[in-house]
Amino acid sequence: MARSPPPPPPPPPLTISVTGESTINRVAERGVLKAAVKSTGLSQENVSSDVTNTCNRLRDILLKLAPKSADGLAPPDAPVTQFSMSGFATHSYVKRDKDGNECEREFSASTNFEAIFRDFAKLGELTSTLFRMPHVEVYGTEWRLTSATIKSLGSESRKAAMEDAIQKARDYAGVLGRNPVAVDVTEGSAVSTARTKQGATRSHYYDTWKTQVDGMTLEPEDVSYKTKIDVKFQAE
Repeated sequence: MARSPPPPPPPPPLTISVTGESTINRVAERGVLKAAVKSTGLSQENVSSDVTNTCNRLRDILLKLAPKSADGLAPPDAPVTQFSMSGFATHSYVKRDKDGNECEREFSASTNFEAIFRDFAKLGELTSTLFRMPHVEVYGTEWRLTSATIKSLGSESRKAAMEDAIQKARDYAGVLGRNPVAVDVTEGSAVSTARTKQGATRSHYYDTWKTQVDGMTLEPEDVSYKTKIDVKFQAE
C-alpha cells in the first residue's frame, strides 16, 4: 500500500513591524506669557533708563500676582505660579545715510521675560496692559499642562499607543489566519503641543475662561500629547 505524502511544512514565522500611535487632548492648565522690553535711541543713558524703569514696573505687577508664602512657594490660588526675566542685552551701531556717510551712533537695550499663569483672566488683563505699555513687545502666549498631568498622560498615552500597535498587527496577521505575538518594543517620541480649538461647541467651564483683550478673545487652547512606539511581532 502506497504511503501518503508527508504534510507540507508549516509556513515560516511572519515578522510584522508596526508603529503604534496615540494622541490625547487636554485643555491647557497654564498660560505662559512671553514678552520683551526694548528701547532704542541716541542716548545710552536714556535707553538704559527706559528698559530699567519698565522692568521695575513689570516686576512690581508680577510680584503682586505671584505672592510667596513663608516657605517661599506660591500659594495654590496665586494667579502667577512663577516668572523670570533675562539679563540686559545691549549694543550700539552707526547708521549711514543714502550717501554712505556715517550718522549718529544709536544705542539699544532689551530683556525678555515670561510669566506662567494659573489664572487666565489675570493673564488677559496683563496682556491688555502690556499692549498699551511703552517699550514692551508681547510675543504671545504658550499653552501648557502641569507636570503632574503630563506624567499621568505619559502612562495613558503609552498604553493607547501599544493597543494601536496590537490592532494594526492583528489586522495584517488576521488576513493570513495567523496570531501575532509582540517580541520587541522600542519607545519612540513623546511630545506635547498646543492645538487651537475648533468648532462652535464650548464646555461650560471652558466658556468661563474666555477673556477679552482689547476686543480679542483670549482662549486657552487644547494641548495634544502624542506618543509613538515601534513594535515587532511574530505571527505563527
